[in-house]
Amino acid sequence: MIRLASGLLLETFRTLRECGRAECECGVFWTGPSGGDLADAVEHPLHNRSPFGYEVDSEWITQLWIRLAASRRSIKAQIHTHPREAFHSCVDDKWPIISQPDFVSIVIPDFATGDSSLDRAWVGCLQLDGTWRPLKSVTEVIIT
Repeated sequence: MIRLASGLLLETFRTLRECGRAECECGVFWTGPSGGDLADAVEHPLHNRSPFGYEVDSEWITQLWIRLAASRRSIKAQIHTHPREAFHSCVDDKWPIISQPDFVSIVIPDFATGDSSLDRAWVGCLQLDGTWRPLKSVTEVIIT
């Protein structure tokens, strides 16, 4: 389970909307103290974006790992947008930021232009065999 700090969901949607401008995909990571279930910050990576995907800068990722280790924090979930429906694409399946079982991935439809809610989002957990298990409800992994 991931506990969301107050305001984190709104900050996530604000960031995705500002970056994507209703025309490009964007992604963020929720981070929090290592060893716990709290997500209390949004990391917005340096990335190239288009209406059909985004690619995070490799040097930015390296620096993120260094900052997280130094501050004893970890990535709790990855979140990104799609232009229309929410689903996990082949690229999403192959390239999660974390490759450990139970890692959470969230895809928000319509470039995050709808309600600031995960009700229409695709939410999944990475399985031991490397496949993603779609969840019926965000409440299976997120506590707000």
